[in-house]
Amino acid sequence: MAVYAPHRLDRSRILIRRKGSSFQPAALSHWRPHEWQDPQHRELDSTHHSHVPAERRLQYDVVNVLGYVDCTMTTPETAQLSPGASPAARAVAEPAGYDHGRRESIGLVFFWLIVLMYAYFIPSIVSWNAESHLYTTYAIVDRHTVRIDHYHQGLGDQSYANGHYYSDKAPGMAFLAVPIYALLRLVLPQEKAQGYLLYKHQAGYYYIRQDMVNIRYVITYFLLILPSAALAVLLWAFFCRLTGSAGWSLLLAGAYALGTVAYIYSVWLFSHQLVAVLLFSAFLLVFYRVKERPDTRRTLLFVAGAGALGGLAIITEYPTIIIAGLIGLYLLAVARSKVKMALAYAVGMAPAAALNVGYNVAAFGKPFATSYLYVHSGAFQSHVHGGFLGLANPFSYAFKPPTLNSLYQITFGGYRGIFLISPVLILFFAGLFFMWRRRELRAEWWLCLAVVVLYFLMDASRGTNTNGWSGGSSVASRHLTPMIPFMFIPIAYVLGHRLGRVAFVALAAVSVALQCMIVMFTGLFPYNDLNPIVNEVLPNFAAGHIQANWVYVWRDMFNLAGLPSLLPLLVLALALVGWLIRLVRADARAASPSRQALAEEAAH
Repeated sequence: MAVYAPHRLDRSRILIRRKGSSFQPAALSHWRPHEWQDPQHRELDSTHHSHVPAERRLQYDVVNVLGYVDCTMTTPETAQLSPGASPAARAVAEPAGYDHGRRESIGLVFFWLIVLMYAYFIPSIVSWNAESHLYTTYAIVDRHTVRIDHYHQGLGDQSYANGHYYSDKAPGMAFLAVPIYALLRLVLPQEKAQGYLLYKHQAGYYYIRQDMVNIRYVITYFLLILPSAALAVLLWAFFCRLTGSAGWSLLLAGAYALGTVAYIYSVWLFSHQLVAVLLFSAFLLVFYRVKERPDTRRTLLFVAGAGALGGLAIITEYPTIIIAGLIGLYLLAVARSKVKMALAYAVGMAPAAALNVGYNVAAFGKPFATSYLYVHSGAFQSHVHGGFLGLANPFSYAFKPPTLNSLYQITFGGYRGIFLISPVLILFFAGLFFMWRRRELRAEWWLCLAVVVLYFLMDASRGTNTNGWSGGSSVASRHLTPMIPFMFIPIAYVLGHRLGRVAFVALAAVSVALQCMIVMFTGLFPYNDLNPIVNEVLPNFAAGHIQANWVYVWRDMFNLAGLPSLLPLLVLALALVGWLIRLVRADARAASPSRQALAEEAAH
């Protein structure tokens, strides 16, 4: 039986008891999915329980509808009650007047709130990282080549091989941007991309034209802003399943979207947030469609889809092979037919791998020769050396054992500490403790731990130059961005305790405030500033130095500049937040009759 509980109940405080039966009271926090706790400790599968005696089915139904969030639960549209479900069970699962479309409305309003917060700002300065990706896109669409000779002047992030210039980035993001730019050129044929231009009165300095800023913004909107906002909604739905509370789940997803570097790297065109979307989506496919489900052809297709997402992530950011590999191990842990699922996952990765090999051959003449073999930059040097068919010597990547200093700097250090600018992430460690108690989520626990630990160690093993753990011009260490969604899964379990909820609200508020100040007043941190929060963020906030936004761009029309240019954002955001609060309260009120029905049934 699969039952959807549209409200949150405190399972640790509820005891079920029916008069005249041998059913023993039990704290539901000790219940396990599919487990029927009676004197005989009879174990049932939730989809095959027709042999349960009618007089005992009431308790079984009530136990299931109490919001026991396991992998058999479904969405409101597909939830079904057993034919013999009791009135109390039916009241809990389908309370009178409950509107199943309300949660879809919550998700939709939340989506546009995040889009508003991301899309309001328009990065308008030179960004080597962004242009290095986009120049490959422009070259493919406009010149039918992967060479960026026509655009490379002034670009710091580039490679040089066989007399031609190329991006020094993995090609995945450039490939994904191709249909967006191609459609833009089709709709606006006059909008053709160009490279940087030299300042006339400042030798050696380049600038980006406003029309190129607009093209970059359009690509960022469709390639990063919309997918990142969609990831926030997916997280909200996932957290609803874990916590049973639409309100707390919104706070969790909002803390991720606006209280971590996911915010800044959704506004600026960086590949790290894109791979975070791809990888967590791959995890959700495995979690929803594989775990404790029969092996069908459709399941194999979902696994292949997860592999395709993982493959795209790898060819967009090569280090994400760590997370994609861990998702593969998670798949083996939860799947029934492990060999079939592993093959489907690998087959799903094949197209992305073939695309990357084709790019390497077209650019460098060797299938495994990546752009990192040919870095040509005055800002940093690469010591990567190629071997057979261009396959790089892994010992030439300048990785070395992490030091205490590098680990400190990327965690709590004032230079690039991720816990310093997003203190809500500190609750990850407490969340691991509480999540460990959920034995049915033990595989997810190991996945989250492995992703975070290995990614911290990987990043701390990089060098100290601009291409190392500092990330050059970066907010925190940008390389850590793909692991952050996985940190929020354990954090969800902190909310089961009063002190945890208080700590979460306080730390999330500080995190969101810091990220908003960074995005709205500062932008990316300079490489050479060792204490950017003190030297950049706070002074810019105090002085009211606003980053370029839509109202600022059209300031002559709106007659607004500086801090007043944020007024439209504030008004629209508050309106959407108020709408969300109204929807969440209505959702809670619609579910309240079920509590009364449950209490009345338990009293008899």
